[in-house]
Amino acid sequence: MSPISDLDEHPRTRQRIRVLGAVLWPSFLVAIAATGISFANIDPATLRAQTLPNWEISRQAGYTVGFLMFWAVCGASSALTLFLTSTPTPPPPPRG
Repeated sequence: MSPISDLDEHPRTRQRIRVLGAVLWPSFLVAIAATGISFANIDPATLRAQTLPNWEISRQAGYTVGFLMFWAVCGASSALTLFLTSTPTPPPPPRG
């Protein structure tokens, strides 16, 4: 079987992939913008020297850590938005 047909047989898996895409992709794009805006104004080496002077980290590692932190915060925001806007599944009608 192909991976596509496996997804067709498991609708919950397909739904989870869509939810992950709805959370991770927008948060990734916003993290890119936030990283660009932040590091256009703040040099990671200067930030490290002022906040953690004993921690040796390269400028590129500072950009990477900053991007991952922005992505985590934006991902949490997207997940919270998805959670708050999702409609609960109505209970099944009583049998009688």
